[in-house]
Amino acid sequence: MAKNEWAVLDYIKVGLFGFPYPGLMSVDVTYRCNLLCKHCYFRAQTYNEELSCQAWMELFQSFKKKGLPLYICGWLGGEPLLRPEIVEAGKEYFKSNVIFTNGTCELPDWHDCTFVVSVPGTKEIYSEITGAPKDVYGRVKAHASRGDLRVIVSYCVTKRNEEAIEAFVEEWKETEIQGIFFEFYTPFVGSGSDLWIDYEKRDAVIDRIVCLKREHGAFIYNTYQMLELMRSHNLRKILSDCPFKYVGVSLDPTGRVKKPCAMGEKADCSKCGCILPIFSTILHSRRLLFIAFLDGISRSWRRR
Repeated sequence: MAKNEWAVLDYIKVGLFGFPYPGLMSVDVTYRCNLLCKHCYFRAQTYNEELSCQAWMELFQSFKKKGLPLYICGWLGGEPLLRPEIVEAGKEYFKSNVIFTNGTCELPDWHDCTFVVSVPGTKEIYSEITGAPKDVYGRVKAHASRGDLRVIVSYCVTKRNEEAIEAFVEEWKETEIQGIFFEFYTPFVGSGSDLWIDYEKRDAVIDRIVCLKREHGAFIYNTYQMLELMRSHNLRKILSDCPFKYVGVSLDPTGRVKKPCAMGEKADCSKCGCILPIFSTILHSRRLLFIAFLDGISRSWRRR
């Protein structure tokens, strides 16, 4: 099967008619994971079965036959690299692929993807948050530091790790990753207050991230546009009518549609800190998408 790629016609269509539904898809490759991260939304979801690789491919093939706009896929879990054969075969159906991994498995030599490695803290607090043995942090760091691959580190900010943001950036800027992306913890309904940062505090943390971006530039992967949308006065408006439902769909490990998104029905959407609503807002707005497109060109030029 030939690899899908964005063509000039795709950019023209999106520019003229907006980002199509469901051009953005998330796929829970598996419900299994080898870590027990305290901030992980998947811990509130219960599954006992998952589709076979063949069943996933049949499902993607049916989407293709229906003419669905398979533009972007986020491969999630659980830990998706526990079932790499599904991602390797399934990514051929999409024009862009992002693999969200905890980095404990060695990254495959997939040069047509973006890897987002979740590292929720410095070495001193990593084991406490993830439940991993102390030597795992170094292994994750080695796996992520791949100059031959497109690797971004995701830092989910919680009450437990927000003080370590600056130290984390200083440590990881010496690696070969392309940058660090910040998002915030989303609690479950009725739980998670021990990790959730309220809106006032969150705005103060965003101010710190903006300062880091001024110092480190594109290494802080959030754009200024995204950081502004993440501020409380903008985020509340976004969450009142989350735009994800206009651009994307999430599939659980059994291949069924998951509502309202990958976070699942137990997530407290009123306190969401996930980047998905922000990314969906940009995709749903041709003006914001055009700004993001220009930023992407600038970022690519600076990497040369």
